[in-house]
Amino acid sequence: MIYKGYVVWILFLVLIASMSAAAQSSVSLKPVIKVGAENRYVVNAVVDTRVTATGGGGIASDVHRETTATVLLRAVTNEKGLPVYQAVIEAILTHTSVDGIGQPGDEASLLGQRIEYRLDSTGQLAKASFPESATGTGLPELILSLTKWAPAGDVTVGQSWGTGAGDYGYIAAPGMAEVAKGAAVSYRLSSLAGGKALIEGTISLKQSGASLVRTSQGKLNVNAVATGKGSSRIEYDATAGHIISATTETSLTGRLANIPPEPEGVKLQPREGSFVENAKFSITLVQ
Repeated sequence: MIYKGYVVWILFLVLIASMSAAAQSSVSLKPVIKVGAENRYVVNAVVDTRVTATGGGGIASDVHRETTATVLLRAVTNEKGLPVYQAVIEAILTHTSVDGIGQPGDEASLLGQRIEYRLDSTGQLAKASFPESATGTGLPELILSLTKWAPAGDVTVGQSWGTGAGDYGYIAAPGMAEVAKGAAVSYRLSSLAGGKALIEGTISLKQSGASLVRTSQGKLNVNAVATGKGSSRIEYDATAGHIISATTETSLTGRLANIPPEPEGVKLQPREGSFVENAKFSITLVQ
C-alpha cells in the first residue's frame, strides 16, 4: 500500500513538472511597456543603393543613407487614461550622400522631439504622430516597426507565425531605400531560457512598379523589377516585456528603367540600369 502511494506521488510530481515546463515554454512576445517604465535604446540604420548603367546614357547612381540615434522609449497615459508610447529623441546623427557628395541634414531640430503612438487591444498600431522633419531620417518608421513583428497570442518554442505577404512587418525603415518594395515575413521562436526569448525571421522581398531614385542630376522616376531576401534576429525579455536587441539585414537586386518624354514622332529611348541595395537596421537596449 505504501509502495502504491509512493508511485502515485511520483506520477503526481512528474505531471506537475510537465505542466510547469509546458507553461514556461509558452510565452507572450508583445512589446508592452508599463506606464512609468523607461527604456533607452541606440538605433542604427544604413542603406546603400548602387545603380550601374546599362548601355550608353543608362541610369547610374550610388546612394548612401545612414541614421544613428539614441531614444528614450517610455509609456504615459493620455487624457482618456489610455497608455501612449513615446520615443524621445535624445541624440541623432544622419548622413546622406549621392555619388560621394554629402547632402545637408536637419537633425539638430529633432533633439528633444517625440515620436508618439498608441496600440489597440490586439497590440496593433492604432495611431501615431511625429515631427514631419523626422520622416526623412527613417527614425519614426523604425520605431513604429517595433510593434509589427509580434504574434497576436502566446507561442511555444519552435512555433512559427506570419508566412503571408503583409501579415507581419519587420524591424526596419524601408522608406530610407531608393526602391519601394513589399515583404513577406516568417518568424520562429527559436529558444526560451531564463525569461529570454530568441526570435528568428526570414524575409522575402519583391517589387514591380514605380519608385523614385536619387541621382547626381536629381530625383528620377523609374519602374523597377526586383527581388530580394533578408533575415531578422530579435532578443526579447519575456519577463520585462521589451526588446533587448534586434538586427535586420536585407539585400535587393533588380533592374530600373526610365523613359524620358520625346517630341511626337521621335522614338522613345529608355534609360536602364541594374541595382543592388543592401540594408542593415539595429536597435540595442542600453538602459
